[in-house]
Parts: sequence; structure tokens; C-alpha cells
Amino acid sequence: MGHMEQVASQNVKQIQRLILSPQMQQALHLLQLPVLELGTMIEEELSQNPLLERSEEDEPQPEIRETRSRSGGEPGDDLRAFIENTVACEESLYDHLMTQARETFKESDERIRAGWLIGNFDADGLLSSPLEEIAALGGYTVEELEPILEEIQTFDPAGVGARNCQESLLIQLHSVGKNDTLAFRIVERHFEDVLHNRIPAIAKSLCRPAKEIRATITKEIARLDLHPGTNQSAGHYRQVIQNITPDLIIMYVEGRFSIEINDENLPSLRLNHVYTDMLSDPSLPGETKSYIQEKISSGKWLMRNLHERNHTLYRIAEELVRTQTAYLADPKGELIPMTMKDVSEKLDLHESTIARAVAHKYVCCPRGVFPLRSFFTHAYTTKEGDNISAQTVKGLLRQMVAEEDKKRPLSDEVISSMIKERGIPCARRTVAKYRKELHIGNTAQRRIH
Repeated sequence: MGHMEQVASQNVKQIQRLILSPQMQQALHLLQLPVLELGTMIEEELSQNPLLERSEEDEPQPEIRETRSRSGGEPGDDLRAFIENTVACEESLYDHLMTQARETFKESDERIRAGWLIGNFDADGLLSSPLEEIAALGGYTVEELEPILEEIQTFDPAGVGARNCQESLLIQLHSVGKNDTLAFRIVERHFEDVLHNRIPAIAKSLCRPAKEIRATITKEIARLDLHPGTNQSAGHYRQVIQNITPDLIIMYVEGRFSIEINDENLPSLRLNHVYTDMLSDPSLPGETKSYIQEKISSGKWLMRNLHERNHTLYRIAEELVRTQTAYLADPKGELIPMTMKDVSEKLDLHESTIARAVAHKYVCCPRGVFPLRSFFTHAYTTKEGDNISAQTVKGLLRQMVAEEDKKRPLSDEVISSMIKERGIPCARRTVAKYRKELHIGNTAQRRIH
């Protein structure tokens, strides 16, 4: 018995855990929600908590709105407004291709296979997944799908249905009768060389002058569509566009800044007085009373957490305006380094709170609409002791590349040295990192032969 007690005592551990209350978890969740998702979340709470309701000023009044929109109008205004507000819905790429499939394939099983293939095209209109894998998932054989795919590759827009970018370019050249041209041979035999700007290697292999190779790439190949599934030039299908709703609005008028939290489409909440008044009824069952009190507490916490979310965002925006006044007020102004740690110390908030508050949110300011996160940048210290942001260094890199001699493009090491000469410490690997982020090719890719 003594041995068992000794074993048990040896296995007892004291563990400290930080357990967040449901209210604190909700506060953290609300803080990181962008305005559109916040609206959805509030609607869910309204449907689940009978003690919560919209404030009267936020209740929809369609009759009043309709009267206002039509007041003082001529008899034909309603029809004109209807026509002006009616937008023709462009068909999607899938619909556009399926229309052609129904016109091309007469057998129903062929149309079904075509629909399966088209449904697996990526956003660029390419079949990026292996055909073997797509066939297996659909219960087909490769032999059953290959002839269908070959037919789809003749559809409009030219280049769709290809298994990679190279095949798409070849299909586009074939569609305009350029099978026997230099452009076709370059894409067919030297696609990787084109990507890496290896003009001399292509010229040597095809026994053509480098000048002719360069001209062919520029005039014929470069004009082909790398993303046939997202090109709207033909007007047949729509491009999926992400609509951005800013959470913060910063305006600069007559030398003064103003800050607004975008809550225009969010309902104002209040407690339902019918239920709260029931608590004073002595005949109310205890179980019902407990339920109402629980929902009151839940509603109050939600309203308090919403207020704290907006207050935190407003304070961050105030600090942003104080720090980035020159950038926001002047189109040529530069970002001053501002880290989340700096802001957290000034606002007496935890750094993780700042990170949650700026996550997935956008700000509309005089310079445009930007992710709120983009205003927080790394800092570089010049020889004079001044701080500049990483965005400024990227802008300097972009300018140097734009002004370089394309026959002798600058290497990352040379760019690093040039930036250092301006008093800004910047290693070669940092230049390479920023160059990739800016989608700028390396020295070989930028060289014009």
C-alpha cells in the first residue's frame, strides 16, 4: 500500500493554464473579424439571442426609401432607373465552354465527360491536374477523356484546356495558323530558354540571328495570353473580382484628418425590453428567469466587445495618422517605419492585440485602399541615423532596375552596393528577397541581347 502511495505522489504535477472566459474569447474573435464577416456574425447572434434586437433607427423601412428615391420624378423615371440599373450578367468561363460543348458533342455521355473536364479547369482555364488523376476521380479512363480534351482545346478562347502554359501558347499559335513559324518552334523547343531569357542559346540552336529571335518573342510570343481563363478582352466571360470593404476610412480635408470606423451596414443593437421587463414579474418561473438573465448577460457582452473592437481600431488609426502624416497628406510622401511593438507600447496594448486588430482589414485613405497590415514595416537606419521603411527600399530597388542598362543589367550584389552608397544597409540576399516580392527577374532574365 505504501508503495502505491509513493507511485501516486510521484505522478502528481502542478500545471498552470490560462483559461480564457467565453467573453474574452468572443472579444478576441471580434477584434480580428473584418467588417463583412462581423456583419454576418452579428446577424447570427440576433437570430440566436431573443434578448437582442435592432435599434429602431436601423430597422428597414422599404416604403420610405422607395418614396424618397422616386420623389419629384417624371413618369418615365422608374422605367429609366430600372434599365440603367439592370446589368447584363456575363456568362462565366465554365458556362461559355459548356455552351460550345453542347453544340459540339452530340452524344450525352460525351457532353458529360466534357463537363467533367471543364469543371476541373483552374482559374487560368488550364487543366493543371494530371489527366490520369482527373480520369480516376471521375471513373473514366484516360483514353475516354483524351479525345474530348483535344476537341475542347479548339474552343474559344484559344488556349483553354491546355495542360500547361507551354501547350496553351502552342494551341494559340496553331489557332491562327502559325504551326510552321519561328514563333512556334521557339515555344515548342525552347520554352524554358524563353522563360530564362537565353536568347543566344535559342539563336544558336535554331541558326537564326539573336535580333530575329528577340523580335519574334516580343512581337508574336509575348502577345499571347498566359491566362486565357481570366482574360476579358473577348467579352465572353467574367473575371472573378474580390470586392474590398474597408474597415477604416481616413480622410484629409483642408489640412485636417478625420477617422471613421466603417459600421454603416452593421445593425445597432439593444436589449429587448419586453423580456427585460419580465424579470420584475414575481410569478416568473425560476428557470425562465435564469434563461433571460443569461441572454441579457450574453447580449451586454457582445455590445461591449463590439464597442471595444471599434475603439481599438480607432486608436490604431489615430496612431497611424500621427506617424504617417507625411505619407497620407502628400502623394510623394514616404512611409515611416512603424512596428506593431511600437504601437502596442504607445497605446498600452499587447502586441498580439495589435496583430489581431489589423489582420484581414483594409483602410481607405487619401493614397488609396490598402491592407491595414501594410502600414507596419521593417525599419532601416541610415548612416545619418534616420529611419526609413522597407517599402522605401523596395521603391529604390524598383527605380534602379527601371533605369539600368538592359544590355548590362545590375546584379543583386551591385544593387546592394548602390543602396549602401546611399547610406542604407541592405545585404545582397535582402535585395534578392525584395526583387522576388516585386516580381522582378534576375540579371539573366532582364538582359536584352
